[in-house]
Parts: sequence; structure tokens; C-alpha cells
Amino acid sequence: MKKKHFISILVALFISVVAYAQDAAMPTIIVFPSDQWMEDHGFMQKVDNDGETEYIPKYNDAFVQTREMGAAITALQRVLEERKFFTKDLQSLIKNTKKERAMDMAKAADGYGSEKGAVDELLQQANPDIRIDLDYGVSAAGLRKNISYTIKAVDAYTSEPCGSIEGTIEMTADPTDLAIRKAVAGKCDDFCQQLIDYFLDLRDNGRKVVLVFKAAAGSGINFIKDEIGDDGDTYDDYLYDWVKKHAYNKSCKKGRKSANMVEFEYVRIPFFDEEGEAMEAEDWAKKIRKDFKAETGIKVAKGPANALGYVEFLVGVD
Repeated sequence: MKKKHFISILVALFISVVAYAQDAAMPTIIVFPSDQWMEDHGFMQKVDNDGETEYIPKYNDAFVQTREMGAAITALQRVLEERKFFTKDLQSLIKNTKKERAMDMAKAADGYGSEKGAVDELLQQANPDIRIDLDYGVSAAGLRKNISYTIKAVDAYTSEPCGSIEGTIEMTADPTDLAIRKAVAGKCDDFCQQLIDYFLDLRDNGRKVVLVFKAAAGSGINFIKDEIGDDGDTYDDYLYDWVKKHAYNKSCKKGRKSANMVEFEYVRIPFFDEEGEAMEAEDWAKKIRKDFKAETGIKVAKGPANALGYVEFLVGVD
């Protein structure tokens, strides 16, 4: 009896460990209405910014005035949750944010800020691994309807595509959210596996972020012409070698550059910190700023435009 009891405990423990490992390997996801859906339904505000048109999503209006999209997002979230993904709800995120912060977010999302600011603020609050954009269109067919849908998943930090699914639901009498849930549930196994594979790559090989170094006001630094260090390297070359040295697995790629700015894309940072907690880009950046000053003697400050997967440094501050 004792032996059987001991074996039962071991089996239960093994099942618990496997379940925990599976949960730990699942990404956190947030679902947004796609920009195309927002535009088609009149929830994109157009703003003239020095002759260029910017499109600003008005998420609050979309959820308040059109219940259908909120129901469709909930239906998609349930399908994902049934497959053990973790989800963050966009509507709840907006509602439950602290009053003062929520007001700032609402102003940005409803036309008083930039699109990037509104979306980045929401993403920083949710801190998901993957963002999904849901788009659908409905056309009447007598008493029934046809629904075409597109679901695109991107890395929440870099907007890199990591999965997609699309299809058409023909001649359905179901409500739109139920029809989408049935359709997605029946054909999303490959889609879900794409998300898991992408997430596991991030967990094993590091998150991807964008680093931007900018010359601080009054520093007089020219990244392309000025030299730094003892080897005659320009700031551009020096920073590339330096970032590569500090990136996880030395993974990074050169991006845009100018006299007062250099950018590095697909910079991998550790997925976990020393305590085993998920590491955010801003936490990693704090250490990098200290390391850079220690190694070069040049002070680097936090830039004003930091976002979930975008880290900005001001080089040469007083």
C-alpha cells in the first residue's frame, strides 16, 4: 500500500510539473481590432501632421458604439484560452487602468495624441508577448450572411509577423461572434502552433527589440564622423560592435543611421532576468546604460520615446 501510495504521489507530481511547463511555454496574447476594420467602420481619425495624414484609432468609440467587435474579440480569446494561451482583454485594460492614466490613454486613443502613442501605451500596460489583429467583413445573403475574416499575429515588441489565419464563413445564420468562434476553433491548430513555436524561439534565444542611440542636445556628437575609443572607430561602428557584444547570443542588425542617430534592429535581450522573471526591455536598458558609462566614460540617459520593444538612449548628456 505504501509503495502504491508513493507511486501515486510521483505520478501526480509529474503531471503537475508537465502542466506547469506547458503553461510556462505559452505566450500572453492581446487582441485588437485591425486598423482596416477601424477605418471601414469610421473609427479612425485622420489628422494632418505637417502635410502628412496620420490615422489615429478611437478604440473606446469602437467598443461603445459597436458591440459586435467586442463580442468577436471575446469569442477569439475563448478559443485561445481553451488552448491554454494567456490573454489580456483590451476593453478591461482600458476600463481598469487607474483613472488618471486611463484619461491620458483615452485622449490618445480618441484623437488627441498619436496612433503610436495610444497603441504603445496600451501594449505597455498589458505587456503581452503577441498581439493579434482581428478583421472581418459581413455581407448579407438573404436571411443569412457571409463573413470573411483575417486574423494576424505579430510580435508585440517588434510587430514582426508570427502567424495568420483567414477564411470565409458562407451562408451562416449565427451571430457574427459565434460564427467566427466556430470557424476559428475548427481550423486554428496550425495557427496556434505557429504562435507557440515563435514564442519558444523568443524564450530560448531572447526577445527582439529595437535600440536607438541619439545625440543629446548640446553634445555635438556626430555618429558618422566622430571617433570614439582607441581604434579610430566612428560612433556608428563602435556602437554596432558594442551592442553586438552585449546582445543575447550577439544577435543584432544595423538599421537606419544619420549624423545624430543610429538604430539597431532585432537586438536579442535575455527573456528572463537573474531571478527567473520575464525581463522587460526597459529593465534591460537600465543595466545597459550603466555598462556603457562604465566602459566608455560617456553618460547615457533614457530617451523620451521608450516603448514595449523600443529602447532609446541619449548619448553625451551632461
